[in-house]
Amino acid sequence: MNNLKQIQTSPSSTEDASSSRLVDLEQLIHWEGELSNERIRELLGVKPVYASRLMSGLMKLMIGRAERASAHAPLKMLYGSSKDQLPRSPDTYLHILNGLPGAPLISGVGVVDARMDLSLISPAIFSVIFRAIKRQQGLRINYRSMNHPLGTERLVFPHALVRAPRRWHMRAWCAERSDFLDFTLGRISTAVSDSTSCQAIGRIREQDTGWMNVVDLLIAPHPSLNEHQRQMIACEFFPGAASLRLKVRECLAPYIVQDLRLAVDIGKQTPPEYQLALLNGDSLNLSFS
Repeated sequence: MNNLKQIQTSPSSTEDASSSRLVDLEQLIHWEGELSNERIRELLGVKPVYASRLMSGLMKLMIGRAERASAHAPLKMLYGSSKDQLPRSPDTYLHILNGLPGAPLISGVGVVDARMDLSLISPAIFSVIFRAIKRQQGLRINYRSMNHPLGTERLVFPHALVRAPRRWHMRAWCAERSDFLDFTLGRISTAVSDSTSCQAIGRIREQDTGWMNVVDLLIAPHPSLNEHQRQMIACEFFPGAASLRLKVRECLAPYIVQDLRLAVDIGKQTPPEYQLALLNGDSLNLSFS
């Protein structure tokens, strides 16, 4: 019992926890612009002494990127620093906020995640797929599709789980179709590990050309927009450039096109519904499901 107590309260455990919190606080100050002891206590649900200790650690971490006017003033970001290399998207910030004890207080500062994920994923299904990939084994799944809405049994050998923009997918070799396919996790009603193993799962992944091939998506404002509209759209999505070359796995390209609402047929898919266009769509073999 004494040994257990020592492990639970060891300095290294506390240091690890503090280091993890400092990583979160680094993201928070980057997106909120400033961070005070009060804000740290509010979000983390910690006592003033620990909040002060975290603030001291954050100040050391942010040397050259943030400054504090006085001992009681908030620590403020110095944007534009050459050391400031955190991600451009605030999604990580939002993810951290949602996981903090003070998350209900987010509404008080007007930060809301309005995205809706309607595809409910069973942890049991997800975990058995994960284990099959890890153990290089097959799966017997019952999969529902538009052609077979009640489901059919498939023997598959998964090699990747993919969080596409709107749905989770499993990339797998399908024994029935003798091809690599994407299976939407929300349409898998049952999944059972099969004793059939695939010792060459690594080589199978390498043979998945749709997975291994990387293609360029050349994205630009829709040509039908006027000059001022094109400049506005370019500034919104790729500031400082007239277009964007996005590298993606070939099999995932259709999901990116759909999520970004890129016009592939610019003659039929026109503004205002489509404000971005895929300029090299003719050279890509895209299939949408």
